Amino acid sequence: MKRSLYFVPLVLLLVLACGSIPAGVSPTATVPPEPTSTLTLTPMPTATSTPVPTATHNVAATVEAKQTQAASSVLGELDQIIGDSDIPYKEGRLVWEESQPITVGLSGPDGQYVDVDEKLTASNFILKSDVTWSATGIIVCGVILRSEANIEEGKQYQFLYMRLSGLPAWAIEVHEFGWFQNSPTNVKYSSALNQENNALNQVLLVAQEEQFTVYINGVRQGRFYDYSKQRSDGAFAFLGYQDSGTGSCVFENSWIWELK
Repeated sequence: MKRSLYFVPLVLLLVLACGSIPAGVSPTATVPPEPTSTLTLTPMPTATSTPVPTATHNVAATVEAKQTQAASSVLGELDQIIGDSDIPYKEGRLVWEESQPITVGLSGPDGQYVDVDEKLTASNFILKSDVTWSATGIIVCGVILRSEANIEEGKQYQFLYMRLSGLPAWAIEVHEFGWFQNSPTNVKYSSALNQENNALNQVLLVAQEEQFTVYINGVRQGRFYDYSKQRSDGAFAFLGYQDSGTGSCVFENSWIWELK
């Protein structure tokens, strides 16, 4: 609401109050001036408040500190798992870290995936995730890597944990248009893989050019080669398949460390 201020000059008020001429005094007579006070008031200094200094919140510095802390934590994990290997992980950098668990929910004969980051692609990297599978039947939990932009139909590699009928297995496969094409590893069975329902299994996958090195629950499974170099760069996603019933694949403590 707009408000107006009305101001009456002080001089005008003085004239109206004191401007009448006393009775019996000639208009031409000289009226002695009324005594005026020589006392002048010295205005007191106006109190001014001193602003309390506030800390400047440096957002960029805070973000950088968190990134440094996260990278240090990842390096600690890498030291424990692959510290005695020839993988040049100390020259890399953290390019993605999970902010909260990623769940791929499944119902009936089903296959689903969840994008990691639409803007993130990489060629040489280390991917780590703690994977929990839960299902009433056969289930597959895995990671899509080096995928073309269209993850649903594009050519890509897939790392897969497979809980078959009483057998825990894993594989690296090449898929295109949603169908299996070939495998640089074939299906591998491993005692390091826990097949129990609701079991957690950690995967650490190293991709270097045509080489793939696989660690399951900290145990090295070997180094495998795809000399055809079917995909050298691409996007990431988490996936799940199952044959019937209900189930889920939950991915936690996941990160991607890019290698130079």
